[in-house]
Amino acid sequence: MAKSINSEVRKRNLHSDRCEKGMSDELPIKPHTQILVLNNSYEPINVTNWKRAIVLLLKEKAQALSKRVIRLVNYIRIPFAKIVAHMPSRAMIYKRDNNKCQYCGATRSLTIDHVIPRSKGGEDTWDNLVVACASCNVKKGDKLLEQTNMKLARKPFTPYNKVQFSLSGNQVPEWQEFLFI
Repeated sequence: MAKSINSEVRKRNLHSDRCEKGMSDELPIKPHTQILVLNNSYEPINVTNWKRAIVLLLKEKAQALSKRVIRLVNYIRIPFAKIVAHMPSRAMIYKRDNNKCQYCGATRSLTIDHVIPRSKGGEDTWDNLVVACASCNVKKGDKLLEQTNMKLARKPFTPYNKVQFSLSGNQVPEWQEFLFI
């Protein structure tokens, strides 16, 4: 019984592999990749997986502009609150600060530091969080910058648009013409 189930699973896997390989030239998008989704106005609104992109194409809710970009047929109104990056994630702080300590420029043993320490009322906001190496973080401790002889390499900032920010620095050539950074 177990042998027949295993052989059936293998047959299906081989069939799906052959279908994917044979159809990859016919598909309007590139399989097994991330696909940029543009609004009807050509502004980036999301990055999705290739399977979801195929569904949007089959339902005629989107059209393929290239192997890695689709555009929605109808305009989707996105509330301003969804566009603006309110709460920072750890990964987004690292990306904004280019994976470098904002005090000494180190790229190893990185942590997140509160410019105004929590003990002094500092919050978890874009303007108060920076990347710091472990030694600078310990050196600064729970002091304000004025109390130490440390300076920030760059003032922390809030990105205007979450999608544009997450797409900045990507390596997909087909996406470049749609990024307004």
